[in-house]
Amino acid sequence: MALTKWKISLALLLAALPASFALHLAQGSGRATELIRFVPRLPGHGMLSGYCWTGSIAVDRPDAWRCMAGNGIFDPCFTGKDKGFVVCDPDPAKSDPGMRMKLTRPLPVPDAQTAPAAKAGAWLVELADGSTCRKRTGAGWEIQGLIVNYYCEGGKKGVEIDLVGDLDTSGPLWTVRKATIFEGEKGPGRIKEEKAVIKRVWR
Repeated sequence: MALTKWKISLALLLAALPASFALHLAQGSGRATELIRFVPRLPGHGMLSGYCWTGSIAVDRPDAWRCMAGNGIFDPCFTGKDKGFVVCDPDPAKSDPGMRMKLTRPLPVPDAQTAPAAKAGAWLVELADGSTCRKRTGAGWEIQGLIVNYYCEGGKKGVEIDLVGDLDTSGPLWTVRKATIFEGEKGPGRIKEEKAVIKRVWR
């Protein structure tokens, strides 16, 4: 019981402390980023009708796809047990199974080449502060020399929170640069950048 309380206290402390100090403390505790292979669950909620025309840009998996329903693009969508459907827009960090997409065309042959996103190692990232960030799959965006690779929840009008550059996977506890970006009179500008601890990732 005492050990459990200590672990809970450490987790709360890491969320409250500045990222740099939280990182130092977490490294000293021997913690590591949790790597999770996502397994889709059917039936999910909602229903779309559409098709998948290529492999996912967000994640390098033979069962992950880039799909379209109406004018909307969904990436990644995952093949489940029922091959007539894929699961799109899941959020395992919030236990959201995503939506079902009924396929109007057969799935394409999986891409033979490794997707560029494989280097990043994740399509969904949860930071130590509890926020989640998804892999960008649209047109590339560079700001002040840094590539924006993930967009995060928690932004507001005129302010966007993103992860820039590659995930640092050199140690057991992964980190990344988190940037708060605002829309100014002359376009977007980075107003704050800090190193963030990555609690877990879904691959």
